[in-house]
Amino acid sequence: MKKGIKYILILLVLILMIGCQKKMEKVEYVEYISNVKNGFKKDISIENWVYEIQYKPSEYIMIAEKTSDKDWNKRLKQLSGMAWFNVSFMRSDGRVSALKYNIRTREEYENRFNYFLNEVSKSYKLIYGNDTLLPVGYEFENNYNLSPKETMVIGFKLPRNDSVPKMDMQL
Repeated sequence: MKKGIKYILILLVLILMIGCQKKMEKVEYVEYISNVKNGFKKDISIENWVYEIQYKPSEYIMIAEKTSDKDWNKRLKQLSGMAWFNVSFMRSDGRVSALKYNIRTREEYENRFNYFLNEVSKSYKLIYGNDTLLPVGYEFENNYNLSPKETMVIGFKLPRNDSVPKMDMQL
């Protein structure tokens, strides 16, 4: 009899625990991942520059892409095994694009633009546990000077067949 009561109590506790878990809505999830307090985003100010580093879990990316429920699992599989980050930067006064800041000639602008398109990815690495990973994906989002903020999207292939990050990461 005591064993039966013990098992019923354990079952009741499990049912209550499952019932108390709140599933986040997509908007809540994006807000949670985007909030600096939760550790997925880091804001850094150095001199007159402001940097935002945002880790983007697969679900965060799929919500941003408005992935349909029908295609959810297929897209999740495509993103599996990767760690993606947005690195954004701008002048703290927000008056001019970082690409145009302190540029005097068209050639200087083109050289800087080319650097962000083709070279800057070589400056990034991801410390993942004891491993140092180099980018396997990179894109500079050209905003055509419509905004003072510039953004780079950087992706890293996770080792050991990890489908999602399981260790601390440092960009």
